[in-house]
Amino acid sequence: MVIVSLVLLVLTLFVVAAGVHLGPHSSIGAGASSFVIAGVAVAFLAGSSRSVTTLTLLIYGLIFVISVGTIALGVRGVMSKSKALTPQRYLSLLGRTGVASTDLAPSGTVTVDGESWSADALEGTIKEGTNIFVVEADQIHLKVAIDTFSLASQNGNEIDKSQSKESENGTDHN
Repeated sequence: MVIVSLVLLVLTLFVVAAGVHLGPHSSIGAGASSFVIAGVAVAFLAGSSRSVTTLTLLIYGLIFVISVGTIALGVRGVMSKSKALTPQRYLSLLGRTGVASTDLAPSGTVTVDGESWSADALEGTIKEGTNIFVVEADQIHLKVAIDTFSLASQNGNEIDKSQSKESENGTDHN
């Protein structure tokens, strides 16, 4: 019986290690599985006519403690998932550009990649139609700032257009 209990202990340790490696939900499953397996083994021992050694009982007790600890670790991991951790989809919005669909004073709506998002202006007010870029993404809410790079490009194009009109009219300021 000691050999069977040692084999179950090793199996429990492998299952728990895999569960902890795969994340908190897997830890809960691994701990519960180990607990059930050890419970069935103890029930089998209680029904058998063989004498049970103290070492066997200690090993099963250790399996129960490891199982309960693994379940607790998994529950703690599930419950403490930080809201600061955003899914990959939201992280991919960082640095993206878009347009203010409404005035952001400081809250409003923006369009990024063809999707409408509620957003806050990082500083001041952002007028409707202004190009923006995403600074922070928290679930369904964005923090945005004016896209000064895009603004500089537009101003550069306006300067180029006015210079070409001046040269067409024969008025060159150079």
